Amino acid sequence: MEFEQAQIDLMNRAYHQFGKTVFAAALMERSLVNAVAQHRHAAASQRGQGLTGDAWEKASRDSIEEMLRRLAPRLEKVPGLKERLDTARKRRNHLAHDFCFDRARDLCAPNLTIRLIAELTDDEENFLSLSAEVQAVSRDLMEEAGIDIAVADALHVSLIQEARQAR
Repeated sequence: MEFEQAQIDLMNRAYHQFGKTVFAAALMERSLVNAVAQHRHAAASQRGQGLTGDAWEKASRDSIEEMLRRLAPRLEKVPGLKERLDTARKRRNHLAHDFCFDRARDLCAPNLTIRLIAELTDDEENFLSLSAEVQAVSRDLMEEAGIDIAVADALHVSLIQEARQAR
């Protein structure tokens, strides 16, 4: 099947948006990993204990569904957050496993490709928004564990600067 250049360009935009959307889903997942690690840290701090092992490594082994279960008491404090994250989990799994097969034919017609791009753009924005909401939960957990947020923010800025200089 031959495509005109305009449709090829549109297909490329769709694949580019797909990549951005999957990356946003990964950011959301990493936010959940951080929240689970912070949850473990806060719980250990409240018990007067330290953590053994790498809390982030342990958390990253959990499925998103398991992370949502672990964080449920925290997430339920924000109305609708747990449900929106569960819906996003299902969407992320669909994107990762079935989307390209289910929607391949949509790349063959300009109007369908444009709708596909819009849908993926909405997904990207949703994943990024949810990631920010989960980060707020993490910050609350960090404060409960006695972590100085200003110091954590300064460390983050420092790491970003070092990464930029390492290019």
